[in-house]
Amino acid sequence: MPVLLLAPGGCATVAAVHPVVASDLGAPSRTSTLEASLSQRGVVTFERIVFARWTAGRGAFIDRNDSRTAGVPKGMEEAVIYAYVIDHPRFGRYLIDSGVSQDLEPRLNPLMRRALHDLNIRIERTTAEWLQGGATPRAVFLTHLHFDHVGGLLDVPDDTSVYVGRGDVEERSWTYRLIGRPADIALDGKGPLHEWAFTPDPDGAFAGIIDVFGDGSVWALSLPGHSPGSTGYLINAVDGPKLVVGDAVSTRLGWEQAMPQPLPASARADAEASADRLRRFSAAHPQVEVFLGHQSRTDQTD
Repeated sequence: MPVLLLAPGGCATVAAVHPVVASDLGAPSRTSTLEASLSQRGVVTFERIVFARWTAGRGAFIDRNDSRTAGVPKGMEEAVIYAYVIDHPRFGRYLIDSGVSQDLEPRLNPLMRRALHDLNIRIERTTAEWLQGGATPRAVFLTHLHFDHVGGLLDVPDDTSVYVGRGDVEERSWTYRLIGRPADIALDGKGPLHEWAFTPDPDGAFAGIIDVFGDGSVWALSLPGHSPGSTGYLINAVDGPKLVVGDAVSTRLGWEQAMPQPLPASARADAEASADRLRRFSAAHPQVEVFLGHQSRTDQTD
């Protein structure tokens, strides 16, 4: 969630103290190999699901202290909590991000609950309700560990593996000292987090790339900045390639007008580099459909 979990300052504490192990999935690759896979016939089915919505001022999504945002009028933005279902014909069902759970809010501290109330979060369905309609995912691939991407983990069976980018657990903010660690609450009872084993992309187009299943069907992309381990996922779906970018770019203002996010100074360079890499990749491959963290690229509402 923008701002709420990313404010800078002293007395910082970590995002989570949950145990971490190295990923047992995937192998490092490179952009040129990923690009070659785009010409292959897609085998994975892909679905985006809307779980909840909230409303906040634009300052929650763009850095009002940056001169580049001066021309953006004040106003409100509606944001959506999405998750994405991928079904692989050989390896089964996986979930990208986790939706929402009704059980999370009562476990949060009063300050965090007040913040959620101020955002006017409207749940349209819970992860528990979604799970009643089909197969349980074999694993959850997180874009990052922030509250609005991990909340649905409470509804996911405890033996479901959870994957995350390297460094997200160690993200430090004074805000966690105030609101607690929502990620730890969502991960309660789960096994260790599996960290993607990114290595530098030899082609330099991304910070790192992993071929998740070894067949070019699903790729994890290292996109540090919004959080240290922010991860995107490219899916070669049966109806064309899809790119889920998480909060590396969360809104249309960020994508179309390259507006910077409100982030600690130490994260800004990485965040802008990751967003620029995504835009360049999209421009070079217009057949790839891009899914932003909290808004559709094309529709005013979903």
